[in-house]
Amino acid sequence: MNIFFKNETEAEDYLAKVGKENDNEIDVMNVAFALSYLDNPQTLINKYQEKIAGEEKALGDVFFDLCAKENSDSVFVQARALKEVMADQLGYIGDDVHYDDLKNINLFSVMDRRMGLPIVLCLVAIHMCRAQGWNAHGVNFPGHFIMRLEKNGERVMIDPFQSCKILEAKDMRLILKRIMGEYAELSSDYYAPCTNRDMILRLQNNLKYRFIDAEKYDSALLVVHRMALIAPNDHRLNLDKAVLYSRVEQPLAAIENLEIYIDRVDDDFDKAEAEEFLIQLRLQLN
Repeated sequence: MNIFFKNETEAEDYLAKVGKENDNEIDVMNVAFALSYLDNPQTLINKYQEKIAGEEKALGDVFFDLCAKENSDSVFVQARALKEVMADQLGYIGDDVHYDDLKNINLFSVMDRRMGLPIVLCLVAIHMCRAQGWNAHGVNFPGHFIMRLEKNGERVMIDPFQSCKILEAKDMRLILKRIMGEYAELSSDYYAPCTNRDMILRLQNNLKYRFIDAEKYDSALLVVHRMALIAPNDHRLNLDKAVLYSRVEQPLAAIENLEIYIDRVDDDFDKAEAEEFLIQLRLQLN
């Protein structure tokens, strides 16, 4: 279902509505459109809705032709169709030259440039696949977001950042060792699908960390505010808010969010660290 916003308030209201939905009800593409709109409120979303609709149709057409040629509609045929359309025809690819460019996170920019971060390219690919009725999910692989397709007990791991390459275990091991060190080994957890909500939060975390690295704490706080609309029950976001409010010299707001976090967190070590931080914040008021 397409969405339309008259202003930024309507877009934030939509995110708050998403925050009340069950995970399987969340339309990750529409949420990404809303987030991109909030960063670029002059943009017409319908332009990109029409573009993704055309890309969905192209994938369906190519898949139909491949099924007829091979007399099969297996998950491997799905993966081949995705690569032929998304990578070969449309030219989507990862930007490993200007990886940290904010354009690689904004969905509008990614669709214009056909280039972006792993998480955004996966989001586009997953949406295109789900439009065909395929079983497509994101995978929270450490440091490098990938996706999976599954059908009739068969599963393939795909990396849209590498032109929709099908990843074998050896490929995933190489990625893991490059990110986590030579002694890192694959775990079954690295193949598990992530939730729709977690995929959106991981998308926004990319933006948050870049703002923090640039010491743009007000901008990072705005990102966390939007994340909290989407995931109102995620107490880790209260800790993020507390840290960022302290950076922008709003200790009262920092204390309020830290107290919520302490009340909700279960881990004793995390709670003790937060309580120490709370003491420091209260001392600032004296």
